[in-house]
Order: sequence, then structure tokens, then C-alpha cells
Amino acid sequence: MKRLLVAGARGGIGAACVNAARAAGAQVFEADRDTYDVTVSAGADAAVARAAEALDGLDGIVHAVGMSGRRLGDGPVDECSDEAWSEVHRVDLDSVFFLLRAGIRQLSRAGGSGGSIVVIGSALATTLDEDFLTAAYASAKGALVPLVRSAAFTGAPKGVRVNMVAAGLVDTPMAARAMRDPAIQDRMPRLMPLGARACSPEEIADTAMWLLSDASSRTTGAVVPVDGGWHLR
Repeated sequence: MKRLLVAGARGGIGAACVNAARAAGAQVFEADRDTYDVTVSAGADAAVARAAEALDGLDGIVHAVGMSGRRLGDGPVDECSDEAWSEVHRVDLDSVFFLLRAGIRQLSRAGGSGGSIVVIGSALATTLDEDFLTAAYASAKGALVPLVRSAAFTGAPKGVRVNMVAAGLVDTPMAARAMRDPAIQDRMPRLMPLGARACSPEEIADTAMWLLSDASSRTTGAVVPVDGGWHLR
């Protein structure tokens, strides 16, 4: 992993991935919504093309774009607003598809040696909880599992690996509401058997770096939980 594109580079997890990659000696091209809107096809294509041009090729991509729909009315199915449903799926699902498509095309070009793509997902893709009943967010993140597996199957013969980190509660601005909620704080020892604390962005980034590296060269289509054991419930 020498030349890396990080989409969502200014977010908590994205910034941690940028720092971890640079600490490992990688060249990093940062893309964020102010420069490349990867929620649309043209934006994702442009981000990948510009990164490959700036770095003289690409070896890896991290998708760390995401949003919570709480402020738009995300919640249980019978309460979720139309706006939350459409906007969360646009940001949390559409952007992944567009970046995966552009990324696989770039990494599998003739003369290339393939590469690795890591999608930052969520424990809510496979785990339900009464304090985290967000129909739009959970369904968008849940849809990433078969999407990542499909992309991995497509990319494998071309030397492109695709994996997902299923992050639990992470100490970032996006999780601030949950971090302040007394009910959630009280339940954290039961939510996370490995200890009642949120994951740090750096812990998510470290796992992403492993999935980008040659150390995981036989790993593709995997969903790797980094959630303090939340998925065990």
C-alpha cells in the first residue's frame, strides 16, 4: 500500500486513516465533499482519476464517507422520515457503489497489479438494538455487506481485494449524540463485552491499514468487526 485515496478524509475516521497511512509511509490523496462529491457517479469517477493522476497510480482506496440521519428524522421504521431515508441512502450507500465501481476499474487496468479497497461500515449492519433503531442508517449499512461481497467477487480475478470494517460506537463528532445519551452510557458495559468505552478512530484506521496491506493478501469479501464485542450480542 504505497498510493492511497481516502474519501471522507476530513471526518473522524477518514482523518485517522490519512494519518495512519502517512505514518506507514504511504502517499495519500485526500478527497472530501468540498472537493469531490462521491455520492454521485461523476464525483466518484473524478476523485479516483485525479488521485491516480496525482500519485502516478493507485494501490488502495478507503471509503470513509458517512452520515447519521437523526437530525433529518431517522428512527424506527414507523417514524423514519422520507428525507432521512433518501439522504442517508444517498450518502451511506450510493457513494459506496460509485466509489467501488470507479475503484475496481482503476485498480484493474491493464498493466496494474490490482490493489485493495476498504469500506468503513457499521456494526448496525448486522446488529439491532433498541437505542439504535435507525431504519435508514441500519438498512444502508446493512446493504453494504452484499455489495462488498459482490465487489470482492468481481475484483478477485483482477487482483482487487474488497473488505469492510464494521465499526461499533466510535468517538467521533457523528457519534456525539449517542456518547452524551445517559441511557446508552449506562448500557455500554452490556453492549461492549470488551469494555465500556467507544472505539477510537485510530483503532478503526489500524484495521483498515491491515486490510490495505500485504499482510491481508488472502483476505477479501470480509466484514471485520471492530466494536468491542457488540456483534456478539
